[in-house]
Amino acid sequence: MKVNNSYSEWFETKTGVRQGDLSSALLFSVVLDSVITNLEVRGNITTRLKQICAYADDIVIIGRTKQILIDTFCKFKHEALNAGLRVNNNKAKYLYCARKTIYPTCINTGEEQFEQVKSFKYLGTMVNIDNSIEEEIKERIAAGNRTFCVHKKLFSSKLISPNTKLQLYKTLIRPTVTYVCETWVLKENMTNKPMTFERWIMRKMFRPTRTDGGYWRIKTNKK
Repeated sequence: MKVNNSYSEWFETKTGVRQGDLSSALLFSVVLDSVITNLEVRGNITTRLKQICAYADDIVIIGRTKQILIDTFCKFKHEALNAGLRVNNNKAKYLYCARKTIYPTCINTGEEQFEQVKSFKYLGTMVNIDNSIEEEIKERIAAGNRTFCVHKKLFSSKLISPNTKLQLYKTLIRPTVTYVCETWVLKENMTNKPMTFERWIMRKMFRPTRTDGGYWRIKTNKK
């Protein structure tokens, strides 16, 4: 250990790194990269029979056949164990995509059995068997609604100007709803859902409008 440009005597440590340690994320990334490199996933996306997507400790193994998927997982598990890492079987799920409807079943690798699901969340976005984005939009709108409820006092306060509320909306809520929206393939009915949610938020922020007759009405889309 180096302290004030001087090295201490050698000593042994057996505790390893802890969560939050500055070097733990770097060391984990180096080890995991070595594990994935040993799997020898070659070729491009059109010729590969297997692919691996990894971000931190969130790993997705993609195989064009069930057997390739099982073989890749078993090899990945073996390489991970050699590096001192282990797969969390309780969190691991199996998703099967095909043109025909496949009823949920389990996949058995010989040592483990994983539940087959119709959808799962990966890096904050929903992935499902029919590649529909509708479920993801519902999830994003629900997340935006939760964000609004958390900051409801700010948006309903009379002490905050409308322009400030609008900036808060663009900073806090809109990014939550439009997360990874660049990847969405939308139909017209799906496009209207985020717009409807935004108009609902605007009505909550700017309150009703007083007409010439003296009564109050909710704001319309135009005024």
